[in-house]
Amino acid sequence: MADEDSDMMLVLAGAIEKQGRGLSEVRREIFRMLVNEAWRIAMRSRHYLTVQCLDTPCDSAWMVLYKYGTDINFLNSTSLTRYNTSAAVLSTTMCWCAGLRFISS
Repeated sequence: MADEDSDMMLVLAGAIEKQGRGLSEVRREIFRMLVNEAWRIAMRSRHYLTVQCLDTPCDSAWMVLYKYGTDINFLNSTSLTRYNTSAAVLSTTMCWCAGLRFISS
């Protein structure tokens, strides 16, 4: 009788363990499906927002500035001052001249 009880307990324990593993796999699969669905919804929403917010390339602010703007408009748009522009030109000229001296010597 004791042997039958212990055998029955082992069979029952095996069945419970198998059920637990199966339940765990099902929970993982449901979680994966929920994450995928949430990702799809987020991508769809973000796509619509992005498309609605973008200008057509030919009407973008930079293209209008390029086609119809002047140098003064460009300087105002980029917030470059005369000092910044002069310093950039001077440093570029100095680097270029130093490179020529290095090559010629």
